[in-house]
Amino acid sequence: MPRIITLTPNPTFDFACEADFVEANRKLRCYNPKSHPGGGGVNVARAASRLGGDVLAIFTAGGLYGEALKKLVEAENIATRIVPVSGDTRIAFHVRNHREENEYRFNLPGAELTADEAKALIDAVSTEAAAGDYVVGSGSLPPGAPPDLWARAARAAKEKNAYFVLDSISGVKEALREGLYMLRQNKHEYQALSGRDLAWPGEITDFAKEMIRKGGVERMVISHGGDGSVMATPDGVYRVKAMSVKADSAVGAGDSFVGAVVTALARGDDNDAALKLGMAAAAATRMSPGTALFDPADVTQLLSAYK
Repeated sequence: MPRIITLTPNPTFDFACEADFVEANRKLRCYNPKSHPGGGGVNVARAASRLGGDVLAIFTAGGLYGEALKKLVEAENIATRIVPVSGDTRIAFHVRNHREENEYRFNLPGAELTADEAKALIDAVSTEAAAGDYVVGSGSLPPGAPPDLWARAARAAKEKNAYFVLDSISGVKEALREGLYMLRQNKHEYQALSGRDLAWPGEITDFAKEMIRKGGVERMVISHGGDGSVMATPDGVYRVKAMSVKADSAVGAGDSFVGAVVTALARGDDNDAALKLGMAAAAATRMSPGTALFDPADVTQLLSAYK
């Protein structure tokens, strides 16, 4: 099975807790604290690993939270290649508000990325990627990162005959000019490319097909929340409905989707099966509390609903 290599220039130390209520200008008593490794590519690696993928996570780390992040990733038995940075790894804070049955999510911007640190990330891709591997760039770009960072990573992957997958809202247009194997956008992100909100499923499907016709991407995937997901390829269009589950938290659901889709493609599943596994993994993560990802047993159970 090809290796799945994830690239995360702006990872997080995720911290989640619960509160009976959230109210302005009040001292809030929180409980049930949990911490997890986070950031787009880190979560993609965690999801792929849980589904049996051969995974390497490349990510930056600096300061106290960087050290804590490394330990959390290694505790999940995921191989890592760390790019040290001079700044501090950011934290993300999640609070479950039981009175209103909603959640509050606070994401910090991350450490400034220097030119040398950005180059080290690309060098890591060049060193680690091999023919047939899947390299997944995911998450936001930190302050100071060059806008063409994903494009440079895609070029490095293609030079090794690896497939580059992008799941980000940053640097997408530059990456498309370089050329991608797959681009995933959610219902809020795709509008930066389309220029407007599009109706599901017709206009979304037409837009995904148009992205393929324009070139720059071989597979265009759009996740549209509770409606489902669509994948356009040169061979056709695939669409899968979302699963109805009792949701606890949406944190990490999109990353779980990407990790599952790439894992399925890496092991030779067809596009329809890959989308279904992605939707099952996303739904299972929504069932999980705080910043926790899915239980693989829940994925298996949910996946049976498609059969």
